[in-house]
Amino acid sequence: MLSRKEGLVLISKSKKFLFIHIQKTAGRSFEAVLKKNLPDLESFMGTHDHALWAKEKLGEQYSDYYKVAFVRNPWDRLVSWYTMIQEKGRKTWYKRIFGMRKYNHLTQYVLSNSNSFEEFLYNCVDTIDDIDGKKSILYNQLDYISEEDGSLIVDFVGKFENLNSDSNTVFQNLGLDNVSLPHINSSKHRNYRTYYTEETKEEVSKRFARDIEFFGYEF
Repeated sequence: MLSRKEGLVLISKSKKFLFIHIQKTAGRSFEAVLKKNLPDLESFMGTHDHALWAKEKLGEQYSDYYKVAFVRNPWDRLVSWYTMIQEKGRKTWYKRIFGMRKYNHLTQYVLSNSNSFEEFLYNCVDTIDDIDGKKSILYNQLDYISEEDGSLIVDFVGKFENLNSDSNTVFQNLGLDNVSLPHINSSKHRNYRTYYTEETKEEVSKRFARDIEFFGYEF
């Protein structure tokens, strides 16, 4: 089960709305639209918290809220994570993060210990900590939005693969008209399938079996 500070929870009390941001699911793009259209939207808990903590904090009021999250194909999500670190890390953060006492551990470790996606998968995924010392890259996305027994505790789970249509569903339910979703904070990479061998494909299917089964993902 997740510890605190492993996701991002945003709240609008006027709309009775909670957004649980899972990394690498275009959450920043979604957040940008929400902030423009929901004046009272604010961070409800720490960076990278999750739905179970929000439920505990809100208590009985939790059931009154419209709770939303987005998920992504695990094979694609890992490639996106890796390429984001490679692109932004080497081009933007390299000089800044090395030698600093407080840096993004995940980024530094990946840049130091992997020269390919396969090395990232085998050398880094099990061992690296994120900036708060948590292994967020290891978690199934279901962990962010479920009880300890695995039961879902959000009302709507959109998919990155259906980002426009699923985000429009959320906007409509919130009464937000004439809004569009920009795609920002995105890593550019070739088709995720080209990064995999049969062995690494199977490795991801084992590590993220809960997501694959629950959300119906295929390679």
